[in-house]
Amino acid sequence: MSSITSLGVGSGMDLESLVSSMVSLKKSSKVTPISNKEALKELEVTGLSNLKSSMTSFKDYLKTITDGTAVNKRTVETTLDKDHPDFSYEMDKDVSNCSHDIAVTQLAQGTKLKGLASSDNFFSEQDADGNTVYRSRNSGQISFTVGSGDNAQSFSIDVSENDSLSTIIKKVNSAQGNDSVSMNYIVGSDGNINIMLQSSKTGDGNDLRISGDVGILGMTGNGADNEVQNAQNAKMQVDGIEVSSSTNKFSDQISGLDFTAKRVSEKDDQGNYKTSNITISEDSSGMKDVINGFASKFQSLMSTCDKLSAKNTYTNGKCNYDGGDLAGDPICNSVKSSMKDVINNYRTSDGKTLYQMGISIDKDGKLSVDSEKLGSMLDNNYEGVISTMQDLSDKMTIAIEKYTKSGTGILIQRSESANNEWKDLKTRLSSMDDYMAKYEERLRKKYTSLDTIIANMNSNMSYITSMMANNSGNN
Repeated sequence: MSSITSLGVGSGMDLESLVSSMVSLKKSSKVTPISNKEALKELEVTGLSNLKSSMTSFKDYLKTITDGTAVNKRTVETTLDKDHPDFSYEMDKDVSNCSHDIAVTQLAQGTKLKGLASSDNFFSEQDADGNTVYRSRNSGQISFTVGSGDNAQSFSIDVSENDSLSTIIKKVNSAQGNDSVSMNYIVGSDGNINIMLQSSKTGDGNDLRISGDVGILGMTGNGADNEVQNAQNAKMQVDGIEVSSSTNKFSDQISGLDFTAKRVSEKDDQGNYKTSNITISEDSSGMKDVINGFASKFQSLMSTCDKLSAKNTYTNGKCNYDGGDLAGDPICNSVKSSMKDVINNYRTSDGKTLYQMGISIDKDGKLSVDSEKLGSMLDNNYEGVISTMQDLSDKMTIAIEKYTKSGTGILIQRSESANNEWKDLKTRLSSMDDYMAKYEERLRKKYTSLDTIIANMNSNMSYITSMMANNSGNN
């Protein structure tokens, strides 16, 4: 039997074309319909994803309006040195228009006390590493008090004879009840060991005082004679009026504003403190930007809907599939209708429409802003415009969430369903690929066998013909 290496070689018939035609016909009847459905479903999945993305982008912008992030209610002008400001400031959300001339005249501070580790109270020795260690000659108890009266905070430590200076520092800094006093030492150029006590509690009356065996620290009495810095309030002059605070933070003393003193203001040639001005006014320009941003985001969503829902064109009755990913899908028109209804039906608490504020929408969903009309409204009712935009954004967000809310949103459910159908079609296509491969394999086996049979028949026929011709010649 002849060996067939290429389909049709043995028989001389075009069996390769026959198999290809039969495979193509089978594919056209079995695979192509599923492939077409899969391609259309992929377009739907992509279109729904793009629509969701556009709606989410708009919703994110709306959130910045409702939570006030994008709404700069006031604009601030100041003569503060940007690199080295005398103070910083924070505005309350309801701050009124104002202008203040401010100077920092005093910073808040806590108490500092200085003692001396002299030979009377300390001796020195070398440790095993050759380092100098200062040890107390005396023992006793030292008490520390910050402030007075009901607000006083007190604690005590016990010092043992031969305690090192480092040990005493640790006892003070980690003492139970100590939340403001720190101890350290400074070695001066004269070689003296200066013992420093410092309180972080600032403000008038919050002085650090000591009692007990204070001589251990090279101090006397209650430490007042050892004071190198007293506790004091921070002070500012605001329009010539002095205000003070126990810390460098000034809260609830200037309506609508909080200040933090950074440094004492410089003085002029006459010895007067130089002031920095801060002026706060309505930010009409910024609010216009917010509203124009709203219109831009709205229009972007409308344009996305139009692009996705663009209809396919036809040539000689055959679809060209040149429309949007969601051509013929009603969801885009549904979204546009919902968004336009919010604009058209919106009314303020006193019955005004958005048109009266300068915002209008045409029948195609194009939103426009009349800058002159909006400017007039901002001049006459600035806070009212802000309130309206926040309320409008809140209502628009509710309308969007009808489509995008996790689990229940129309668009979310549609997307989930479309994705599942797309995955199912891709699985079916994968199965059809296996089916077609096996179908072609069966055809090739069948026609290879036929090719072999015909080839053998042709070979036998040639042999018989040759034999008959030889016999005829011999006769």
